[in-house]
Amino acid sequence: MSVTTTLRSDIRTRIRDYLYESTADWFTDDQLNRLISEEIRSLPSKDIYGEAVYETDLVVDQMEYALPTNTAEVEKIEINKGSSSSPSWEDFTGWDVYNNSLYLDWKPSTADEIRAFLRTTFTNPSGDVVALEVSDDICEIVVWGVVIRAYKMVIGYLRQSKNWDSVSKKDSVSITSVQGWLQEAKRDYLDLIKQYSTTPRPRDINLVS
Repeated sequence: MSVTTTLRSDIRTRIRDYLYESTADWFTDDQLNRLISEEIRSLPSKDIYGEAVYETDLVVDQMEYALPTNTAEVEKIEINKGSSSSPSWEDFTGWDVYNNSLYLDWKPSTADEIRAFLRTTFTNPSGDVVALEVSDDICEIVVWGVVIRAYKMVIGYLRQSKNWDSVSKKDSVSITSVQGWLQEAKRDYLDLIKQYSTTPRPRDINLVS
């Protein structure tokens, strides 16, 4: 079972550890908070997402049904052909998803119960003292993802030598050295993505009808 206890302030501290910046120098808290939000929003596109089951009843003649706002993808839908006390779930076909709503290809004639298996997005943290929705074991991906984004910002910054007057620049820091750090960070990041991304579940395929 996943545990979610990591705070945004914890993530920021770990990011600064990797950037060797214990206190704000190149990056303000607001900048890192923005990068944290960007990285969290990007996770479903890397097959790292939450999961939920959304249940609702069909409405006679109604073809459109709103999905939860955090829906990233609908994996499958089932319909209850039994009863509430003795359910019998079967595959539900003839639907599509558009603009976060479920659309049926036909008008229901009965008010059967359906359930949708969802991939869900993660809620962005609204403050430093609220636990992230991302589980603790996946937070390391967020940390490295932000470190990569930060290194890219540094490279862009170094391309403008006029910026060096406002922020201290050590002689050893150059675009080439930062690019080396970036490549190392990417290797660790991709290894974590490979480790924690969700493998699509096998589905039964009817090859006869």
